[in-house]
Amino acid sequence: MEETPTPDTPTSDAPTSETPEAAPKNRMTLILLGVIAVLLVAVVVILATGGDKSTDGPTASNTGNTNTSTSTTGTTGGTPTEETPFDPATATQVASGQTPQQHVEAYFDAVVAGDYATAYEMLPTSKKDSYGGIDAFSSQLTGYGITGYTIDSTTEEGDETQVLATATMAGGEFQYLWTFVKVDDVWLVKSRTLPGMAQ
Repeated sequence: MEETPTPDTPTSDAPTSETPEAAPKNRMTLILLGVIAVLLVAVVVILATGGDKSTDGPTASNTGNTNTSTSTTGTTGGTPTEETPFDPATATQVASGQTPQQHVEAYFDAVVAGDYATAYEMLPTSKKDSYGGIDAFSSQLTGYGITGYTIDSTTEEGDETQVLATATMAGGEFQYLWTFVKVDDVWLVKSRTLPGMAQ
């Protein structure tokens, strides 16, 4: 005689509840999915906020620039705390009789010579503030392994001049854009940025 299944008796066709071995696998899957979700949220937040804008150190551009208009060596970057607004009253001045391009060349020449104190004083006020002092600036420059630089272009528009320079270091080529403004016939160093990076 054939036995008739009752609701309490499982049949081979009826679904079974989780086995004790399946429960840990399902729990691990849920944990992994949770971790992946948290990582995705973190990536979205970083992308939405533009990433970490607190660095101003060089990032390789490997521009392949063959311009050799001026070829010597050196440059720098920093780790700013908070950007100091440009104030003509406290801005770094270009030496009397020097053009903005000559200022940038003198800066690089000082860096190459290891005269970090002179180079530091030629930075825009906001960059000096971001380094926090000559020791941090010198330490960072020492680690760069600077081997050369070129002045790529100088653009003058009214009372503003921009000098684009490419520095060659162990890590590659890095571009810096220096901006100068003329106030009462005196050139002031307004900024030094890394083109292509959020500043």
